[in-house]
Amino acid sequence: MKIVGINTSHDTAVCQYDPETDTLDFMHEEDRFRREKYWSPKHINTHLDESQHHDVLAAIYKGGVETPDELVFASYDRRQFQLDFDRDKLLEDRMKSIEIAEFIAEKPCTKERIEEILEKYSDYIMGHGIGGIKEEMQINDGFCSQFSRDGEQLKRYYFWYEHHLYHAYCGYHLSPYYQNDEDSIAIVWDGGGAQLNFEEYPNFQEIESIYRMSKGKRAERQWVLSTNHRWLGDLNAATFPNTQTNLLDCPDNITEEIDGVVYEYTSRASNGMDFSNLSHALGCDEMGRAAGKVMGMASYASSGKEAPWKRFNKFQYAQDLEQHAYEESCKTIQKAIDLNPDCKNIVLSGGYSLNCTNNYKYLSAFPEHQFFIDPIPHDGGTSYGACIHLNHLLLEKGIVDDNIFEEIT
Repeated sequence: MKIVGINTSHDTAVCQYDPETDTLDFMHEEDRFRREKYWSPKHINTHLDESQHHDVLAAIYKGGVETPDELVFASYDRRQFQLDFDRDKLLEDRMKSIEIAEFIAEKPCTKERIEEILEKYSDYIMGHGIGGIKEEMQINDGFCSQFSRDGEQLKRYYFWYEHHLYHAYCGYHLSPYYQNDEDSIAIVWDGGGAQLNFEEYPNFQEIESIYRMSKGKRAERQWVLSTNHRWLGDLNAATFPNTQTNLLDCPDNITEEIDGVVYEYTSRASNGMDFSNLSHALGCDEMGRAAGKVMGMASYASSGKEAPWKRFNKFQYAQDLEQHAYEESCKTIQKAIDLNPDCKNIVLSGGYSLNCTNNYKYLSAFPEHQFFIDPIPHDGGTSYGACIHLNHLLLEKGIVDDNIFEEIT
């Protein structure tokens, strides 16, 4: 049996996993075939010319990927609860705009809180609703249509709203701990992933997660930190112009436990988001996609011997962020160790794990532990993780069970 996994977020990739030999046959990254950095599927439109087709993956036809026995998709989760305020009204009534902003920031924006906002300020709201689901399905359907069996288009595929789970599977399966049949802690961190409890906490994306990994078993999710910082920032920019970008951030967090897993919800930016934001502010990339450049800049900051006024430059800003991120990351690693005191193996995955400078520092901070960095820590690796997740379900249940996951046809 062959399982093909496709990641549809940025770092779009196609991979093939062979469960019988437990090997990754290949990993094709779309931007390398297109020679277009940061490429990602944005929409589906079969009427565009060949250079604009977003429903055709070059990695499939140029890579010679054959129709698999099973097909599974991974994504960063495009769902979003949309809240559209009447910007013109709020520009005319500055006191009301301040009142609404303060009300939003007073409590975390859970589903219950959003309903309070809708009721209290209905006269200032133009529309609301859930978006992104249709776009997600269109993208998946478009890529699925590239496969056919016996002259008929392949129609069945699998899709879950997971992201960090797939990072954890990818990193662990490629690590020496998996090969040696050893348990491992998997720490996943990046700029945002799935919205695991979307119904009650819409727009909160996972940014840090901890898993216990064991060979032959499904990953054990232990702790998840999610944020709606990105959504609040977009809402801020669209509704309250000429104000600080974190105007709507709530200082309070929510913590709850579901089936033994601790979920925390915050409005603060993740470390990955901080680097992305600074990459935009420093002019590295207008869309904030050059976090790696900021990490590289950190090495060129001054030694501290120069006059204080000379230290205010982009290199110093980068180094200050690098140090702050390191301190925050150590707290997460310590949390993972506290949850798994018997395990000395740690796998790091997710885009933030590309921070090579800080990765080496963890060895000194935690000398009793050994670290392995996922060789595919960016979102492309989730295509492999999705294959492994699907295989676990098929092995455990033998057949598809709709109570376990969604089968989209």
